Amino acid sequence: MRGEYKSTLDAKGRMNFPVKLREELGDVFMVSKTVDDKNRSLTLYTMEDWNELENKINSLPSVKTKGLRRYLITSSYEIEPDKQGRALIPQPLREFAGLKEDIVIVGVGKRAEIWDKAAWDDMNGSMDLAELTQTAIELDI
Repeated sequence: MRGEYKSTLDAKGRMNFPVKLREELGDVFMVSKTVDDKNRSLTLYTMEDWNELENKINSLPSVKTKGLRRYLITSSYEIEPDKQGRALIPQPLREFAGLKEDIVIVGVGKRAEIWDKAAWDDMNGSMDLAELTQTAIELDI
């Protein structure tokens, strides 16, 4: 998944998912909190990727994964857009990610993320390009 798409939340908390991303995510997909200590956004997973992630978490020692399980799995919801591509983002997730009216959906490889537009703009504005350049050099990208 790639690209940056702008959308809006309506008064009921519904948004339109871009056709391209719906094609890649499938008819039904998962949304959950993003694990990131600096930014609050939501992550979209195909059902296949979500099941793989959940199985991996459940196969690991619960002593190590108890917190992650509570954070990630309990915050996950199945999403099924209607024929117009609209779907409700559950209230707890809208609150967590600070989603207001203007939002951005970004494809980041195997997953996509939903951001409040202001938070997305802030995060992009705070990126350290010198650090990114150094990382790219180190990884030979």
